Amino acid sequence: MEILNEEDVSTVETKRILEERKKERDLVYEQKICLEYLERLPKLTQKQAEDLAEELAKIPVMKPRYINIVISLLPDTEEEVESLFSKERTNLKKEEVKQIAGIVSKAKR
Repeated sequence: MEILNEEDVSTVETKRILEERKKERDLVYEQKICLEYLERLPKLTQKQAEDLAEELAKIPVMKPRYINIVISLLPDTEEEVESLFSKERTNLKKEEVKQIAGIVSKAKR
């Protein structure tokens, strides 16, 4: 198998891709397991995920990779945001942490 390209995608986008592939042909074992896992995660519609990504992109420090991580895990407290970014190569300011938590909290309603 040859890898043609690589990019970060959110869990919402991953689920959509796997569901489309499932319609076309049977999924391999790993894809089935992944889809089952994604079906158990908190539900965001494609539109909600796009809106959330748009809001998060307004924060200057948020790169596409960080946006996808936030959409995938939906941290809605400042502590969760801080722990999520603790291993990343960015230093979020307290204001940015609060802003991310607020945006996610609002999107989960």
